[in-house]
Amino acid sequence: MEKFTPRPYKLYNKIQNYDWGTKNNNAFIPKFIGIEPKPDLPYAELWIGAHPKAPSEIETGEQKIPLNKIIEKYTLECLGKYTANKFGGKLPFLLKVLSAANALSIQTHPNKTKAVELHEKDPVNYPDDNHKPEIAIALDSLTAVAGFRPADEITNYLYSFHELNEYVGADIIENILNAADKATAEKLIKELYGKIMLTDDNKEKLELCISKVATRLSAKENLSNEESEFLRQHELFGADVGLLSFFFFNFIQLKSGQAIFTDAGVPHAYINGNIIECMANSDNVVRAGLTNKYKDVDTLLEILRYDFKPYNIINCEQKSGNVVFKTTAEEFEVSVNQKDEKFETVCKSNDNPSVYLITN
Repeated sequence: MEKFTPRPYKLYNKIQNYDWGTKNNNAFIPKFIGIEPKPDLPYAELWIGAHPKAPSEIETGEQKIPLNKIIEKYTLECLGKYTANKFGGKLPFLLKVLSAANALSIQTHPNKTKAVELHEKDPVNYPDDNHKPEIAIALDSLTAVAGFRPADEITNYLYSFHELNEYVGADIIENILNAADKATAEKLIKELYGKIMLTDDNKEKLELCISKVATRLSAKENLSNEESEFLRQHELFGADVGLLSFFFFNFIQLKSGQAIFTDAGVPHAYINGNIIECMANSDNVVRAGLTNKYKDVDTLLEILRYDFKPYNIINCEQKSGNVVFKTTAEEFEVSVNQKDEKFETVCKSNDNPSVYLITN
């Protein structure tokens, strides 16, 4: 390709068929982009961007060219001078449509410094050197867990969690229940969570603990959201240490138009729902449960943030019309325009790269 003309281009995007994606008649992404789903194939994510793992393509003449290759050759035309200089000549964000039938892994993301270190040490499992702040905006709904819930809520669960006494020892549970103040309780809960995750390699002990919790909850009449989800995911994952995180993290149920933002170190897992996701241009994930992929518990515990507070919901009021989802991320900003009969908008780049996604 000899010449590139800056103008709006249609993007041809790649689908990721991870096993937690929706399938068959429930497959959201095929409906969204107007294709027929293949039988029993999970459709998990649609990637829209220039990440080398699955770059979008643009059509020029009679050929389709990967977007990352176009940006490499025509950096200023694609990104503008400011973005090209600030983000090393790369598209700084990755946009996704994500459709989850089952839980994604218990995970967090490294900050920029840690991402560089992890990529240098283990480029197979940490494929780039970037951090990954991300926003998840519910298209219809999203069930998720994110961030450590307030210490008193965790303590309330521990009163009935006798199974943990055998798994990690009764002393630390008793010390939390008898903690003199909030700061002491939070410190001990942090110690307890680390101990739970690091005991994961004792499969026999873990299986006994998880099965006893499942038996107790199955006999209970009125289950909390966390307890119901524990049982549902136990059917899928068996004795997985990640199940215990449901009782430590905030349980979140987003309605259409609501969102959560997860910065470096914030533990989270999407459980089910259809969302728009935008993040820094990275695929770095530190996993510790509910997954068959590579787990790195030591790194997760090293970088984990323990905030012990309710999680902030963006656009909690479900405002419609023109909504801007504000976060602390420098790499992206997401806004939504809602069409009505007199809808008209002028799209200006302001010397920044922009992607427009028509949802209906």
